[in-house]
Amino acid sequence: MDTNHRTVVVGIDLSHTSELALEWAAVEAARSRCRLLVVHTYSLPTYPAVRAGVPGGTVVTDLDDSVRRAAVDAATQAAARVRSAHPGLEVAVETGAGSPAEALVGASRDAALVVVGARGLGPLRGLLMGSVSTHVCAHAHSPVVVVHEAATRSVPDARVVVGVDGTETSVAALAFAFEQAASRGVGITVVHTWQLDAVEGASASMAWSVDWEQAGEQERSVTSEALAGFGEQYPDVDVRRSVVQGHPVEELARLSENACLLVVGTRGRGVVSGWVKGSVSQAVVRAAHCPVAVVHPSGSEASEEHQRHGHSPRGIRLPVPPVRERL
Repeated sequence: MDTNHRTVVVGIDLSHTSELALEWAAVEAARSRCRLLVVHTYSLPTYPAVRAGVPGGTVVTDLDDSVRRAAVDAATQAAARVRSAHPGLEVAVETGAGSPAEALVGASRDAALVVVGARGLGPLRGLLMGSVSTHVCAHAHSPVVVVHEAATRSVPDARVVVGVDGTETSVAALAFAFEQAASRGVGITVVHTWQLDAVEGASASMAWSVDWEQAGEQERSVTSEALAGFGEQYPDVDVRRSVVQGHPVEELARLSENACLLVVGTRGRGVVSGWVKGSVSQAVVRAAHCPVAVVHPSGSEASEEHQRHGHSPRGIRLPVPPVRERL
């Protein structure tokens, strides 16, 4: 297989979702003609032998080598399965002691994509994969795909679904989503949701004065502005728009039931810059019914500019409570 020297990185931990992530990453690497890097880390045991069922016993000195060999064997076998299923795919293996999350973040610096399982208990590490996927999504330097169940196969030509909110995060998410849709030969559904929330001191009766047609038109313009230029760049991709009043997580999760991939943006890297508990991006990862791609704004300058000015999704300019939790 003629690769383009780009790399798809996948983290494995021998759990069920890890196997799904490995399968998804292998298919993606073969389809996009990238090499595949399988990353598997392990923790060297530091516990007393009581953990092995010998109360009061001493530490087994050769256990470190046993764990290391088991990890190398597991990664090697995983790579062998991938090579068998995808002849010609270039597959490399990286193992070592340490944090799986930090290893994947490090690998993401030179990666086209990082793929992780949503959660699962790794028998060698005893580490919940959910903490790994959360950390990697927050800090990776490349898009991250989180796999907790396989993409639907019941819908032929299942679409790529992407959420937009009118910020630069939408540009990065849309670019990734269009590239995925074009390379897969499927359509794309662009989703923008909005809500009106009461604020302190605001009368509930104010909602009756809202020009809902005008509000809806302004929200539709957010999607139109976000899509500007993509139609010309990807003329063969069928584009559908879904602009609805509602909760972004609920709407994206609903549409993910018949999607091959759900794409969301997140604001910069690190917990303080957008990947926090309760954020739309993280909630979508938990609620989706298909693999989810989390995409950071392109370039550190965009992230820094976003944080410096405290940009947030545009609100509709009416004398009503502000738009909240828009996407």
